[in-house]
Amino acid sequence: MDRMRTLFDSVAADGVTDADRIKARIASSGIDIADLRLHTTMERLAEWGDRPIDFEKFSEIVGPELRMINRSFQRQLVIPDWEEFCSDIETIYSNVAPNRSGRNADYIPILRDADPERWGVAVCTVDGQRMRLGDVDIFHSIQSVSKPLNYAHALVREGADFIHRFVGTEPSGRPFNALDMLPDMRPFNPCVNAGAIMIAGIIASGSPDRDARQITQDVMDLWSRLCGGIDEVRYSEETMLSERATAHTNFAIAYLLQGRTGLPRDVDLHKMLDLYLACCSIEMTTEMLAVAAATLANGGICPITGEEVLPTEVVKKTLAVMQSAGMYDNAGSFTLEVGLPAKSGVAGAVLVVVPNLMGFATFSPRLDEYGNSVRGVAFCRELVDRFTFHIYDNLSGGHTGCKRDPRASQHEQKERDLSELRWAVSYGDRYATKVRDLMLNCMIDVCLADGDIKEDEITTISATYAEIMGQPTSRQELDHWIDSRRGQHNGGESPNTGQDQTSFAQLLEILASERSSLDDNGREVILESAFRVACSDGSIEDEEGVKLRAIARSLGISEGVLELEIARFQRRLAQR
Repeated sequence: MDRMRTLFDSVAADGVTDADRIKARIASSGIDIADLRLHTTMERLAEWGDRPIDFEKFSEIVGPELRMINRSFQRQLVIPDWEEFCSDIETIYSNVAPNRSGRNADYIPILRDADPERWGVAVCTVDGQRMRLGDVDIFHSIQSVSKPLNYAHALVREGADFIHRFVGTEPSGRPFNALDMLPDMRPFNPCVNAGAIMIAGIIASGSPDRDARQITQDVMDLWSRLCGGIDEVRYSEETMLSERATAHTNFAIAYLLQGRTGLPRDVDLHKMLDLYLACCSIEMTTEMLAVAAATLANGGICPITGEEVLPTEVVKKTLAVMQSAGMYDNAGSFTLEVGLPAKSGVAGAVLVVVPNLMGFATFSPRLDEYGNSVRGVAFCRELVDRFTFHIYDNLSGGHTGCKRDPRASQHEQKERDLSELRWAVSYGDRYATKVRDLMLNCMIDVCLADGDIKEDEITTISATYAEIMGQPTSRQELDHWIDSRRGQHNGGESPNTGQDQTSFAQLLEILASERSSLDDNGREVILESAFRVACSDGSIEDEEGVKLRAIARSLGISEGVLELEIARFQRRLAQR
């Protein structure tokens, strides 16, 4: 009962709460109030209306879905600081928005005439936390985003051995509509047109008594389950007819497949192509695609319904193919820079999976020379530059450039590391003492950026030190440290001699030389302390900004991470 009381007290005032407060608390954790896992709670709140809710009524309302309520209220979801994470995503979204390079696909009118300024990003975590930015509710054809899910559908129906008799799993390094094949005349993989057409043939051949449109409905039903049924999966007959009228290269590929390896179960070539084109003509929103991506990130279990939509083994194979071939003939560079399984479509969608954490989708019709959304790819790059989402970031040995990790376990680890640092300093540990000394040097040098250190800056240094190190330092000790740094800056000469720059350059050299011996936690402590001092007067002066960026570079901290910190500071300032 005490735990229930804690939940109640978190949304109560003067012994009562109401439906709006409960919904607001849920929403702040990232869980949509329309989430099926809270259906009973929302129904009961609607029935109760706007009347006050006391403890007994609260317990009655949330009881049937208490586990989900508890996780939401107590921030026990995979990304605990959801609102901060969403703000960071908004920063990246805004950074990418001005990019107007590239152009729409123009081979069919519906793609050519789409608004090129559409820009949307949607995120869904494996716990069902969701966010939306921009044009996420616009239905558009999924085009080649259909390919990996057709592959998954075929794997479930026919098994890997049968599938791979007809389609390989090798990256092609060739344009998506090339006629090239493997030496044994199989298509390279299920994500190039040849492989996707063959996969459509495999699926169609398994239902000889049904036409392509009927089989397409099976695929649409799969998509609906993947996205938790949050909206209707649509089909565009206009897109299908336009695709068929311009499918000359795809017809050539189909005849080539028939002439070289033969089609599975002698399936009708036109039925195979109709199914392939029909699946490209399925229409979904960015928000729907994000939930589908989260289902893949969650091993095939939809986060918002709990249904196992695909077996985990099928998901593993699907993600592997997306990783190596999902971004057309730019897949190698995308893997190098972003390191995540992804699939793009020429309507402007990009679906991306961060395994065991989240899925997200972007939508922007302007395409690069490879057929990938310009803004979508740019968003992925900026995201991975700031967060530890690259598949190989876990090999960093604690040297990621201080990229952020929003996961709950990593948040707790950071607190443990800070506690250990404080404890080690108290016993004179060499590493911990080095971090503390570099932290103090950086704070003082940032203050000396405008000539000398002021009394309010000394107060900020003292407070920052006490908060980070868990104990205050004496004013006498701090003054001694400041005098030492001031002496090194001035060198007994006029402040205008340029000695200040030389001294700061020496600090940067020390930071750079120590970089390899500092883990992310130590480097974060140093930069965070300098940042707090720079922001102490409510702004970051130009000279302070220059020094902060220099410190970050010397420590090997990504500039994108520093930009996130600056954006967070500006948000807090705006809220005052």
